[in-house]
Amino acid sequence: MTGYGISHGCVSVINGIVTGTGAVIGIALETFAEYSEMGIEQAVYIVGEDTDDNLARICVRRTLEALRINPSVPYMLTIKSEIPPSRGLKSSSSVCNAIIRAVLDEHHESMETMDIIKLGVECAKEAKVTITGSFDDACGCELDGFIMTENYRNEIVRHEPFPVKDVVICVPDYVKKGVPREAYELRAPQMEEIKEVCRTDILKAMTMNGRLIADIVGEPSDLIDAAMESGALAAGISGTGPAIAIICDPGTGEWMAEKLGCNCIVTRTR
Repeated sequence: MTGYGISHGCVSVINGIVTGTGAVIGIALETFAEYSEMGIEQAVYIVGEDTDDNLARICVRRTLEALRINPSVPYMLTIKSEIPPSRGLKSSSSVCNAIIRAVLDEHHESMETMDIIKLGVECAKEAKVTITGSFDDACGCELDGFIMTENYRNEIVRHEPFPVKDVVICVPDYVKKGVPREAYELRAPQMEEIKEVCRTDILKAMTMNGRLIADIVGEPSDLIDAAMESGALAAGISGTGPAIAIICDPGTGEWMAEKLGCNCIVTRTR
């Protein structure tokens, strides 16, 4: 028997590090996990990426413990993702959700969706791959539409459908930079203004947030400017970068990617 799990990605509207309030829009990129209890060791294979497997092992252990199953059982776990890691595209949250679902599937067990999300948040905290727990990211990878959360309370404060749009993601060939948390928190007054804008205009807030985070982490805003000048509905750094997410009208994503000329992934909202 093999258990299978799937989760998705999301892009930032409001970065949760600055004030603890985060907001995201779900996108259609997927992460796949396959889990089988077999062999004589605990083996983890991450297809196409030379990345640390500590988070994956924590997710398996914590899920087995939640099911009251011996976490030392031998297993084989394979992970394949369409989401580039360490670029601000919520790959860690997506991996957590997919692995938890695969382990549950192997044991013919189920959890409420919010319990899966919260377990993934705890795994990410233990692995130290998140500052706030990334509850917003975990929700965005598991749920669809637009989601706003209070990350320190693990609470969804707004969840609503989002129209189907093309999403162009410009993916640099380098990973995110380490920036002290204090650098984000110093910009809280500006983020409060963005949160207010988000009440009535999600796309405008996304662009404002993306520009603010670009300034904090020292990324240029040239691509954001170029996308907006070319007719994008919104554009900005996702997460802490360096990837830039661009929302545009359905059917225009490929044109936008060609126009910008960067290394792009074209997907859609969900």
